[in-house]
Amino acid sequence: MNKQQTAPLRAAVYLRVSTDDQIEKYGIPLQKAAVEAVVNSKGKLDDGSPAMVLAGEQYIYKDEGISGTTPLEERPGFVLMKEDIENALGGVKPFDIVAVYRIDRFARKLKILLEVIDYFEARDIQFISANESIDTSTPFGKAMLGIIGVIAELERETTKARTQAGKEQAIERGVYMGASAPYGYVKDKDKRLQIFPPEADIVRSIFEMFVVEKRNTQQIADRLTDKKVLTPLPSAIKYEKRKAGRTKVNDPYFWRDSTVRDIVKDEVYLGIYHYNKNQGTKRLDRSLWKESPYRHGDIVDLGTFELAQRRIKEDIALRNSMKTADNHLYLLSGLLKCHACYDPHSDRDPLNWTGTSKVIKKSNKRAYYYQCGAKNTKKYSTVCKAIPFPADEIEQFATDFVKNLLSDPESVYNHVNSLQSTKVKKRLLEKKQSEVTKLLNELPRRRQNVKRMYKRCDIGDSEYDEEMEGIKAKEAEYKTDLDAIQLQIGESKLSDIYTRTLKLFAKKYKPFLDGLMTDRQEVSELIHLIVDRIHVYTRKATKNDKIAGRKKEDQVIPYQVRIDLRLPQDMMKRFAQQGKFEVKNAELWAQEESNP
Repeated sequence: MNKQQTAPLRAAVYLRVSTDDQIEKYGIPLQKAAVEAVVNSKGKLDDGSPAMVLAGEQYIYKDEGISGTTPLEERPGFVLMKEDIENALGGVKPFDIVAVYRIDRFARKLKILLEVIDYFEARDIQFISANESIDTSTPFGKAMLGIIGVIAELERETTKARTQAGKEQAIERGVYMGASAPYGYVKDKDKRLQIFPPEADIVRSIFEMFVVEKRNTQQIADRLTDKKVLTPLPSAIKYEKRKAGRTKVNDPYFWRDSTVRDIVKDEVYLGIYHYNKNQGTKRLDRSLWKESPYRHGDIVDLGTFELAQRRIKEDIALRNSMKTADNHLYLLSGLLKCHACYDPHSDRDPLNWTGTSKVIKKSNKRAYYYQCGAKNTKKYSTVCKAIPFPADEIEQFATDFVKNLLSDPESVYNHVNSLQSTKVKKRLLEKKQSEVTKLLNELPRRRQNVKRMYKRCDIGDSEYDEEMEGIKAKEAEYKTDLDAIQLQIGESKLSDIYTRTLKLFAKKYKPFLDGLMTDRQEVSELIHLIVDRIHVYTRKATKNDKIAGRKKEDQVIPYQVRIDLRLPQDMMKRFAQQGKFEVKNAELWAQEESNP
């Protein structure tokens, strides 16, 4: 120590541990004992007193479960140490030195380490390390500290790169990196996803309720809650897919609509595993996600999944536009599609016509209309030219259409049955799917074998490139084949869906036709069950058209609609109808026309 030193230097202690491995290797007791040994080894002063002593138990600071990359202001122990320094009585520093077990207890990033040096230097506080001979009171000691910091950061980045490379190789072999398997799956001994029947059955029922029964996500959540179905986290704990930990679950059977929506949007149920979704806490754009070449078992077929994605958009539109401020239910919310402002060459679908209302001054009564969503100038720079039209007429037309359809569903039901794929064909498709999936999942192992042969110099550059290109071509070929097979299986399963849909019709149509269904909510649900879309076509307004309100030269008028059913159109030709709307005295009415 300094020969002019006359009093013992007081040392505070800073201890940090992060992961479980670190706690095991460099736990708090081990770090504290090592630091105390260094303090005691500093010798004595001329008067026999120790050259360095611990400042006291109140000046032992701990950050447990904190990473070395965590900013200083986010470490409770370090923040407390700063407060003790800055709030000391009379501005007298409470200690002279901060002692650590190793420099990387402070930081694994050089930037953070330099911040520590600057902070202590400005307050005339030194620090020592039990594992590195560092004395920050000398220029050489400061330089050595910086060098060690650079080496620590280099080691961290190298370890990170190796870990990432190892992680991607493991993912290629089918290893699922999540802490626990997604709902519907369980990890096997190789950490690959396997279908877990108790949960997979719930996933399938969720998709069926969403796609077949046309229930929205909140209705599905309510039904699962009523049936006392465990939500994903309690289910994972029950089946020991993950440890209970400290997570509190107030009601293990309470499903949120967001949980249901996450399930119907997740491609993991197609056997596809995406990773690299986040950068720290930030969610990356989907284009930056990576897809594992390994395919695990699919719980849902491709056709059903794609129908679900389409329904998600409809569900959002329906929930956003179902009711107005006066609580009026629009029967066709989410179904009407505008072709006045639709560009068929664009990527987006036609915009929805949504419900709106206004009070008529003469009668002081509220009138209900539908209008294109592009009338909202806060959302769209180009306003749609189509005028709104009364809700009663188009709703009556759709209701009559459904009545006519449901008057004879049996012939449609029989037609659907006649088009179902045979069980033999279905089994062959599923067998072929299994075979192609197996071939696809063998490719990562082949790729690793080629890399090992190349490293051992068993093959040269040209052979390596040729082998890797061959594997890449096979991967593309197998994926194409697999998509085609899944589509065929999906078509077969969709036929089953249509059959079950018609069975639902059979349960509901009789009271409807008998005039017993007077509840608008029930009518709306039945229409949404049967009708997929109602396309609204327009024409230019003429001088003979009488339009309420201020006229504009470029106005267009709804005059025709086309109804697409939830069932395939070729099965429903005998039921196809069109509606023609004309404008007169500011009122719209429907005139049914049959197709030629």
